[in-house]
Amino acid sequence: MKSPLTQIGKQPSDSASISDVTEVDTVDLEEFARTRIQTLIQQDFGGHDLARLVEAVLTIEAFVCERKPPGADGGVDILAGRGPLGLDSPRLVVQVKSEASPVGDPVVQTLQGAMTRFQADQALLVAWGGVNRQAEKFLETTKFTIRVWDANDLIESLLRCYERFPESLRSELPLKQIWVPVTEDA
Repeated sequence: MKSPLTQIGKQPSDSASISDVTEVDTVDLEEFARTRIQTLIQQDFGGHDLARLVEAVLTIEAFVCERKPPGADGGVDILAGRGPLGLDSPRLVVQVKSEASPVGDPVVQTLQGAMTRFQADQALLVAWGGVNRQAEKFLETTKFTIRVWDANDLIESLLRCYERFPESLRSELPLKQIWVPVTEDA
């Protein structure tokens, strides 16, 4: 008999017992939820809309943000800074790439150029699909100026501050926190 946890969305039968739930074939609920969140974001926040999620995270992290309109942006989707006017350090340029494939070295180099152009202290590259090997090599020389968030990093940041998102954004990305028991093997 399959464990009730493997049948997501179905109610366990009246005859299901605790021993059924603790069988080896249970689903990793955290991984299942993270995959569903990733799919939902890919479907509903493609293209420049992903920058709205990044802007929300940065705003909650005490940055004053200016999101650039869609289109040719020269490597900048968001300008962000601290302080009441967003002029204090650290000042960030943020490039957001929603493609599922890894981005390459030219994107990173363009972002580095944008740091100089906008007199930013640091840069954040949000690359949903991560970066390729050439970009990784280039990024090894920019440890103190450029950070990369892939899909997992963005989701982690989003979950950390989700409760403080504006209601309008939470209605577009409806999530609910649940508590589950942790087994000794977990």
